[in-house]
Amino acid sequence: MNTLKIDTYFNHKSDKLALYKSDPENNGSEHNHEFDELVIVEHGHGLHVINGKPLFIQQGDVFLVRGHDYHFYDDLGTLKLTNILINPNRHFTFLKNMEELLKPISASDLGSYIWLAPSIRQECNLIIEQLFNLDNTIGHREYLFFKLLIIIKQYKRQSPKNNTRYKLHLLLNHLQENCFDEYDWHNIAQRFHLTTRTMFRHIKQATGLTPENYIKRLRLLSARLKIRESDMTVTEISLLCGFINSNHFTTLYKKTFGITPTEERKVN
Repeated sequence: MNTLKIDTYFNHKSDKLALYKSDPENNGSEHNHEFDELVIVEHGHGLHVINGKPLFIQQGDVFLVRGHDYHFYDDLGTLKLTNILINPNRHFTFLKNMEELLKPISASDLGSYIWLAPSIRQECNLIIEQLFNLDNTIGHREYLFFKLLIIIKQYKRQSPKNNTRYKLHLLLNHLQENCFDEYDWHNIAQRFHLTTRTMFRHIKQATGLTPENYIKRLRLLSARLKIRESDMTVTEISLLCGFINSNHFTTLYKKTFGITPTEERKVN
């Protein structure tokens, strides 16, 4: 697995923070880092596969990837990301107990993802622009980083529950958490106070896939990791990941990834 190095992404090893923007995001190979990164999705949508679990991300999402997390982006759209990199080898000069602010937005916990409305994201981007102005003192930069985290966390508590994008955020989180289970679309729509037709339209608009194909994509990405990293048989994996039988699973797998599960295991 590729490890992204501090030397590559920070101007100096002594820097606590660095900025990296991707337009579009093209890091589709699984990797980890020597640093943590606070990620803001500026544009597009895709699947963020972290520690083997695929999670849908869209414009406005914010999450923290730890250095020990292994992840990659499986694009359904064109992702544009802003990444604030945090060097764990350096301490903040003035800020203390920052872990208390960072821990609750860890990307490895599905419930920790935060969605920001466009006006709040714009406010955050203005702070980020100031944060990496080299004319600022260390104390001012740390103040701005603290301010950024406070705005993000306050908005999580105050987020507009009736906002359609926010409802979609919760709906997609629910599908991700339960993608291996049998599902009843009518019951899911009722749970999120939507008609089935409206729910299907929102899922298709957000992901570019029909609900059925979106679930299949989540299951296939999860299965691929198990193929690569476990000793389970293909049949065991197909059943665990919600497929009817191994033949159906193998057909879908080859159609999606270009090789069969057995060939995947040989390659890796």
